[in-house]
Amino acid sequence: MTRKIIVILILLLLAFYWLFDHYAPLPFNHESFGLYQHDIHRVLGVIFLIAAGLVAWKWKVKKNN
Repeated sequence: MTRKIIVILILLLLAFYWLFDHYAPLPFNHESFGLYQHDIHRVLGVIFLIAAGLVAWKWKVKKNN
């Protein structure tokens, strides 16, 4: 049970990290690579949010069966 919650929390943290524009003080920012395009952050954030929702839904469906 706790492993499932940890996985979902990690996916949610990744989603929120990528959804919000992060700049120089945060790791893996685009400025450190010389890139200034932040649209990919939103795409990755949405993907991680969807993944967290699907994982939670799939585990809930398994639990009910």
